[in-house]
Amino acid sequence: MKITEVKTAFKIVDVEFVEGQTKLKFNYVSKLIDENGKELPKKILTADVSRVYLIVVDGVIKKIGASGSKGGMKNTLQIYQDGGVKGRPSIRSYGVWYFLYHTILQGKKIEFYMIYQDNFDAYVKGLFGKKKKIASLNPKLIEECCLEDYLEREKGKYPEWNLQEQGADWPNEAKIAHADIMKESANRKRKQKS
Repeated sequence: MKITEVKTAFKIVDVEFVEGQTKLKFNYVSKLIDENGKELPKKILTADVSRVYLIVVDGVIKKIGASGSKGGMKNTLQIYQDGGVKGRPSIRSYGVWYFLYHTILQGKKIEFYMIYQDNFDAYVKGLFGKKKKIASLNPKLIEECCLEDYLEREKGKYPEWNLQEQGADWPNEAKIAHADIMKESANRKRKQKS
């Protein structure tokens, strides 16, 4: 599916290859414009709202993912800059970086788009009654709606990089490199304890 078919997302990042590095450079767009043409404040990128990101390669959606983690979309996307090689990344996080890195090496254009749902006032039960709180939707619900729309439009096929939903496996090279990162992380941990 082409990103031009999507009516609820707006562009937030252009990905750039930096010669001699494996860390990708994320160039956040200077002027954020939502799907209705309204300018958004930069703080939407760090706001703790439910959000979905779309990874787009040469205008085609390759991955749909969701996040509700603290720190907003900027924090969510941080792992995709280097695959989390200095930590203990999941195979999914590392695998998506692997795809990003090898795709940009081919000279393809990579962009990230965002869909978000505003937080809202809700009355939540406590021990003695209800309290007014700011609530948010589960981001997986937004992702589920996006994937349902995608599947309907693409005749039951998931985006290419949504391997988990497809029940597919990561490329062997990515799995081997991920295992090496996990070993290095374990070795760092052992050295710190000594």
